[in-house]
Amino acid sequence: MSRDGHRIFCRLWLCSEPAKARANVLIAHGMGEHSARYRELAQALNDAGFNVLAPDLRGHGRSLDALIQPGDMGWNGWQETLADLAFLEYRMTQAHDRPVILFGHSMGAMLAQEYAYTLGHRLHAMILSGSPGVFPKIPALLLSALARFDSWRLTPASPSPLISKNLFRNNNRKFERDGDGDGGFAWLSRDKERVAGYRADPLCGATLSAGGLAGMFRSQAQSSSRRKVRGINKNLRIYLFAGSDDPLNNQGKSLSALQKRYREAGLNADLKIYPAGRHEMLNELNREAVTEDLLRWLTENGNV
Repeated sequence: MSRDGHRIFCRLWLCSEPAKARANVLIAHGMGEHSARYRELAQALNDAGFNVLAPDLRGHGRSLDALIQPGDMGWNGWQETLADLAFLEYRMTQAHDRPVILFGHSMGAMLAQEYAYTLGHRLHAMILSGSPGVFPKIPALLLSALARFDSWRLTPASPSPLISKNLFRNNNRKFERDGDGDGGFAWLSRDKERVAGYRADPLCGATLSAGGLAGMFRSQAQSSSRRKVRGINKNLRIYLFAGSDDPLNNQGKSLSALQKRYREAGLNADLKIYPAGRHEMLNELNREAVTEDLLRWLTENGNV
């Protein structure tokens, strides 16, 4: 697919009767990965009666143009990626007029949190995997300012010397101190085969460029604020899940805070924290149970 001249590579997995699907699921992947890593989830969703569309987001996977470096989302890339998601939601609904569920992991969860109060008024449900939760506003604004400074003194497409190199490294420090660095990516999962697969994948491992980081941290400074949360459609159902050893959300405390804000705004928000789990619960040792819990949440309690 393409929007405004930008090619969006997508993977589409349809259930046995697409026109009668329970819902359409739109997947927004995390930073430094791509849509093919969600094949197992898509197949489980298909078996449960869901259609799935998963794009490679700007700066990632096979949506990269030949002259663009991995992690470069392009000019105003964060906002353009949100617009891409709205375009894909529309196209998916046009093809199969079913309720739409937005699934976001990590950076994709950050996009989803902003999408919910800006462009997501038609969404039926939102699933946040590995979200940072409530991100402190002042640090987020400072990080955004540092990235903008690097965008100005270099280019928005350049890596941010002040942030990029340390972004994943900081996530791994605890595990390195415990003697389990796993090539810099122990924070992703306890499953060493899955981590090795990530490290060996040429389409994995890149961080956002300075321009993308500026947009991401600016978004994080706003998306969990009470004022923005109050702007979310009150009919939106929300499911948050993460591992207790995920370094992005302070052992689940930041996610509990986000769930509380959603509920205070009158939203139906459920939270599941998995003991000892790390950042990618869909690639964890107990991933089958994680997927079963997700499908149970989707198909019970009137969610779809």
